[in-house]
Amino acid sequence: MANTNSTHPDPEQTTITSADKLEIVPASSLQPLPCVQLVAPLQRTASGSEAFLGLASDGNQYWVKAPDNPQGSRTLIAEVIAHGIGRMLGAPVPDTALVNIPAKLPWTYKDGRQMREGVAHGSLNIPNVIESDDWGTYSRRDDNRRRQARILALWDLCMGVDPQWLHQTTADYSIWSFDHGFWLAGESDWDLVSLRQIGTSAWLYDVEPGVASASALHETADSLNDLSLESIQAIANDVPLDWNTTVVELEELTILLHARSAAVANRLRATAAQSRYP
Repeated sequence: MANTNSTHPDPEQTTITSADKLEIVPASSLQPLPCVQLVAPLQRTASGSEAFLGLASDGNQYWVKAPDNPQGSRTLIAEVIAHGIGRMLGAPVPDTALVNIPAKLPWTYKDGRQMREGVAHGSLNIPNVIESDDWGTYSRRDDNRRRQARILALWDLCMGVDPQWLHQTTADYSIWSFDHGFWLAGESDWDLVSLRQIGTSAWLYDVEPGVASASALHETADSLNDLSLESIQAIANDVPLDWNTTVVELEELTILLHARSAAVANRLRATAAQSRYP
């Protein structure tokens, strides 16, 4: 499932260079996802979604997941939702864009299928990173205990699956959360029935909350309490309906996620009370 972007050609193409760029985006400042054109594919990966590095019309490089990828278009919905909520919580998630794939692109999948025209999801390439599924190795580096508090909130709220982290070697191994296609508790094909059954229950599989900063956990809990239904709906409005979804389904998804937010905030505060880190 990983984008396997451990090596990044031409890092100057990306606009993200430091952990210092992170900030909480209030609902009033939330902008629709930018739309860019794919200019050229640059590099394949071995990921299950067959994501590829592409050069876009804005001059940036993105890890692109096409809607007809082997894991299906519904994984792209999870990408958009996790990214949007992550930004509102101040979580370290790469910037994303909707990437228009032109017709007759000379790019084929491993099974020989040619990639079709459509709107893809693009995750901005971050330079100078290593990829790891180890949650705690670099917690004491950079500001990671605070960053991990925000990732923890995003993981619980959006029911993360397939944990994958990037560590930026030029920024003291600051952590980034990426590749959210299997989130919403559904792997490649999440559904509302499963999400209703989970309800507001805790979702802390595969991550250890004890590494996070207590003050950051409290701050993030406050951000969760400020998360409105309207703001989550605004995020969902960026999802193209061509990604095998409907307006009705997206509306219910936002209601379910908003209902989880207060319970997640309470869990963060309980974790903060037991944290060894200020």
